[in-house]
Amino acid sequence: MAFPEPARVSSPLPSSRLKIHFIHVGYGDATLIQLPDGGNILVDTGKAEAAPQLLAALDRLNIQTIDTLIITHFHSDHLGGLSSVLKHFPSDKSREILVPFAPEDSEMKPTPPVEQLKKHALRIIRKGETLLKTPSLHIEVLHPKTQTGNQNEDSLVLKIVHGDVHFLLAADIGPTTQKKLVEDYGHQLKSDLLKIPHHLNDTRVFSPFLEAIRAKIAILTIGENPYQAPNTALLALYQEQSKALFRTDQHGTITATSDGHTLHIETERS
Repeated sequence: MAFPEPARVSSPLPSSRLKIHFIHVGYGDATLIQLPDGGNILVDTGKAEAAPQLLAALDRLNIQTIDTLIITHFHSDHLGGLSSVLKHFPSDKSREILVPFAPEDSEMKPTPPVEQLKKHALRIIRKGETLLKTPSLHIEVLHPKTQTGNQNEDSLVLKIVHGDVHFLLAADIGPTTQKKLVEDYGHQLKSDLLKIPHHLNDTRVFSPFLEAIRAKIAILTIGENPYQAPNTALLALYQEQSKALFRTDQHGTITATSDGHTLHIETERS
């Protein structure tokens, strides 16, 4: 589909807004999307050991319910906190969790978080599906269309468009998927904010991917890890491509606020 042109990045805080919180959970992802109508979407749950950190952040934001839970893929740094989140936000109805494919179709070894996931109602979402559509806001799945067997390359990529403001949440995709997205969407990938894929735990990036996105703001979700991430060469490239790069290990939880025209960034730490 065709997306409108992305907006300017500015500083005033709007009154009616969309908020996206990139919660600091160390090396992992947990992203809370607060919708203008008051709904809450949680994308990924970080590692199991970071669950107290995640729940404390959600409590500070006064989050009472999680309306939609999305797991981009089944690696522990995205799925590990699932059990804690479900216990913290109990539901008396069947809780549907959105995933890119069924856990039993994964080649991953059984882990407690994956086994926990299997106990719940799952909805498989794929490229081209619209998760939310209002006159001013829509969320679309850009990837995957089919399953390749590579957890990172098969992870969910979401495009969020709020008026003129565009966000791209790129999960853990690598160069193969980056190339595919450029082939499929080209300049429609252009976004004001990019959630950098895979915590910069890679040795290369498909450069046309960054050129197509042209993000003004880049968000790196990172913490202590045994992988020597972030890759210094890739970090320099992302810093060069964007006007500002924020890191959860340095800035804490990072909040992006949109009024549909401009984008404002707040950080937990300066």
